[in-house]
Amino acid sequence: MFMRPTAALAALFLMSTAPLVLAAEKPTDPQIAHIAYTAGTIDIEAAKLAIEKSKNKEIVAFAKGMERDHEAVNKQALDLVKKLKVTPEDNDTSK
Repeated sequence: MFMRPTAALAALFLMSTAPLVLAAEKPTDPQIAHIAYTAGTIDIEAAKLAIEKSKNKEIVAFAKGMERDHEAVNKQALDLVKKLKVTPEDNDTSK
């Protein structure tokens, strides 16, 4: 089966965020912070892989934007948890 590269990248993104909907219990704020940061980190790693492997300049451009944006969001999230004095808590969803 052949997929357009952008569709494959979109599918990869959706798979990386799927664990967010699988939590059985209502997560606490520290757990949510860890989940969000972990999801961002997964997306950053996927973007780096796309940049490294793809020869399609549209994919590379999209991946660079995704890497930049998710790194910025993760930095803001870290700044916020420090400001709120919340320690992100590892949990089943963020593993």
